[in-house]
Amino acid sequence: MTISKGRKHTESSEPHWVEWLTGIICTLLVAAMLGWIGYDIYRYRPEDARFEIAVTGVEAQAGQYRVRFDIRNLSMTTAAQVQVRGNLQQNDATLESADVTFDYVASESLDTGTLFFRNDPRSATLTINVAGYTEP
Repeated sequence: MTISKGRKHTESSEPHWVEWLTGIICTLLVAAMLGWIGYDIYRYRPEDARFEIAVTGVEAQAGQYRVRFDIRNLSMTTAAQVQVRGNLQQNDATLESADVTFDYVASESLDTGTLFFRNDPRSATLTINVAGYTEP
């Protein structure tokens, strides 16, 4: 620690308690991060990406309908270019389809998307599923 008096600076031979505290805290943080990374490496199992989709809301909007949904990647594998397709069906006939592509869905994460339809999804059968993805 440097002690200043006037214009003179002298170096103390004993470190200040704040320096010790800072060093200990930094050491603990680095050890915790290394432990976390080690745990992630230990528990990782290579597998195909698995998705779960849940509709969170449908709302009318200026001549079209907005369908909000959540997509959850349940696996420990990241997926890129994830294409989600929604189909509206009535009496075994497809009224219309909509799709959206997510650039990236990280492992064990949740993302939100929106599909737009001209017909009311509440008056037909709506199915939303993952059409495909690539491995980054």
